[in-house]
Amino acid sequence: MTKRSLRVYLIAHHDGRFTGILLRAWGFVLDRPAPAAYGASEEDVLRRLEAELCARIATGDDDLDRYLWEESFEVRSLSVDVHPQTTVKRTAVVGRRRIPLRLTYLASKLAEGGYRVMLPRFGWSVVLEDLSIAPEVLRQLVTSGLLGESPRSLFDFRREGEEVVRPWSPRLPSAAEASGRRPRDERPTLGAVAEDLVEKAARQRLPLAVGESEELERALSLFDPASAAQRGARGAGGTGGTPSEPPPSILLVGGPGVGKTTWVHRLARRFAAWRRDKARAGSPGLFSTSSDRLLAGMMYLGMWQERCLKLVDELSHEGDLLHVGALLPLLRPQPDGASIGEVFLPALRSGEVSLIAECTEPELEACQRRAASLVSCFQVVRLREPEPAAVPALLAEYEARKDARVRLHPAGKKRLVQHLSMFRRDVLFPGKAFRFFDWLAQESSSRAGAEVGAAAKTEAAGARVLYPRDVSEAYARHSGLPIELIADEVPASAATIASGLKRRVIGQDEACDTAARVLARFKAGMNDPERPCGALLFVGPTGVGKTELAKELTRAMFGDEGRMIRLDMSEYRLPGASARLLHAGSDATTLAQRVRQQPLSLVLLDEIEKAHREVFDLLLGILGEGRLTDEDGRHVDFRMALIVMTSNLGVADRAPVGFGSGGEDGAAHAPPGPRRAAPAGVREHFRPEFVNRIDHVVQFRSLGRDSVLRIVDLELEKAESRTGLVRRNLRLRVLPEARARLAEVGFDPRRGARPLKRVIEEQVITPIAARMAEDPGCRDREIVVAGGGAGIEVRFG
Repeated sequence: MTKRSLRVYLIAHHDGRFTGILLRAWGFVLDRPAPAAYGASEEDVLRRLEAELCARIATGDDDLDRYLWEESFEVRSLSVDVHPQTTVKRTAVVGRRRIPLRLTYLASKLAEGGYRVMLPRFGWSVVLEDLSIAPEVLRQLVTSGLLGESPRSLFDFRREGEEVVRPWSPRLPSAAEASGRRPRDERPTLGAVAEDLVEKAARQRLPLAVGESEELERALSLFDPASAAQRGARGAGGTGGTPSEPPPSILLVGGPGVGKTTWVHRLARRFAAWRRDKARAGSPGLFSTSSDRLLAGMMYLGMWQERCLKLVDELSHEGDLLHVGALLPLLRPQPDGASIGEVFLPALRSGEVSLIAECTEPELEACQRRAASLVSCFQVVRLREPEPAAVPALLAEYEARKDARVRLHPAGKKRLVQHLSMFRRDVLFPGKAFRFFDWLAQESSSRAGAEVGAAAKTEAAGARVLYPRDVSEAYARHSGLPIELIADEVPASAATIASGLKRRVIGQDEACDTAARVLARFKAGMNDPERPCGALLFVGPTGVGKTELAKELTRAMFGDEGRMIRLDMSEYRLPGASARLLHAGSDATTLAQRVRQQPLSLVLLDEIEKAHREVFDLLLGILGEGRLTDEDGRHVDFRMALIVMTSNLGVADRAPVGFGSGGEDGAAHAPPGPRRAAPAGVREHFRPEFVNRIDHVVQFRSLGRDSVLRIVDLELEKAESRTGLVRRNLRLRVLPEARARLAEVGFDPRRGARPLKRVIEEQVITPIAARMAEDPGCRDREIVVAGGGAGIEVRFG
């Protein structure tokens, strides 16, 4: 060919869609990938490629000359055997199994001699002296390049359908035609701390957005260049199509998950569409940054202020918008006492720059208290959460536009909305539904890639459809909640839950029954939606099972004891200690931060009576309204948490602790009845408003001899399951007199059964460990634990 034009490498997929890759004549070290697109038709692919190439040329990120060709290409194919990755003893290694792949490559004769050979899917290009050696050379390159790759990734390179190269001659505007603003090299600070969302929208690189936004449609007139020109110039006009009146600053207000960032991405897509419209004189630019990016690398005094002032200068009167993310961090004082918001405030007041910020309603209140003058510079746009009944339709549109291997049945979508409404109240729709579907699609893809042929089978059979029971099981895996607590069709009565608790919590049947009723109420969805799912105060002597019941509740609710957030309240007995519960720093491990990271959890407040009075003021909000306000003014949601407090108050009101005290008889097996009055010690120590916010004050009884013997059996059962004994096939047989001796020595009238673990470690586990270390051949034996007046004796059979 004599006329230079672009070349597009088109791949037809089995589902009727196409992938297009723009061929590039030369590249650089660490070069970005060539433009590529995926669409329903060739025209759709070419349209997307044109938009991306136009965006690159307009911003000066790419050179058109790299994509212009004179020669034509011949399409050829070859077979390659690849050894994929496998796992040996949890170590990724190159497997011995071979996977055959059929690959396509391009070849063209060079005018100066030789042949150019290209693999567009890899982005590889080599020049060969003779075309006959191409299969051998490419086979070596591909085999080395894919050696040890995961089996799932190899299917991305297989041949699916027809693959062709077509010449293409679109009309490409110059950078001046595409944008009338200053080039990027004239705004270095903006290029360093922000990304161009309009460019990303033109290249189809923004996250997926579904549904319509009424709030955006109402706000578009504020940014339309034609509307701005009609309103007249309010300040200095821009150049090159910049509106004479700068766009206003916008504050998006809504809960997490409602779609504030998605609103900004929709606006960027609209600006990109305006920019492609030749009938329009111009459109605003939209850049995105955050407080962290503005402060990154600024180590010395005055550096971050200088960066912000340069950013203001580069944006001044340009008609562009800067998305700064959350507003609250901009108001946080830096080490020198100033804040980013204070630096931007003069430019915001004069209309030199236009910002888009985000916050929730509680954060808006905090911002107005801290910087009312800054908040007054914004026009507030409130985003509403869609009704739950509208979420299934949004989910259907979302999954239709996602290339996922899983689909939700209409009844499954309704079940998902039900679960998310009950168990994820801290995040709003539609965000929490989309995030769960993304997790589900990723999990399905990972499972499909577990076997070498699983991906191909899934593609042939189509996407897997999940019905309501499947959705419940998937949500149980996602949240950690057992299927018995979230699925209506799976029965779990209070008696069944209580029996599970009683297997590990000995001698406290009444306490287990009370806790089981709380879990049964949680399963039925009958707990107050504006309070924690339970607030329990465990009172009783030391070492009778209060903490153990809290651990068992955590296992029953989440299947993992690690979901318990435990605080020793004796550490919060001094004035000012409550601030340590509220610290909101990124590196914080406080109560507020941990519950924000994992709202579904059990919070154990150990020895609650030792906390300072101001801590109880915070707990009033947690127990009464299910929320806590951190030091930044943000709400922490406790409505999905179970609050358990322990205390020794009131112990002196009962009989002494010890064997034969009779504390666990009688009332321990009393049937459930109305809520009992709190012990006198509890009523005297805590304020009435605090006691009234507790669902149940659960009294723990002193342990009898039979209970301590059962606890001995549990502890010995745990010891027998230890890795060292299991690996050597060593079995424990504890004689009755040894059980009695351990129970007698391990029980203390003041400390309960707490010393029992230490006694078993010292008198049983330690002698066994010493013998095992001394005799490596000690295996496949029975270990007899005997006892008497002389103490515990360990004998190896």
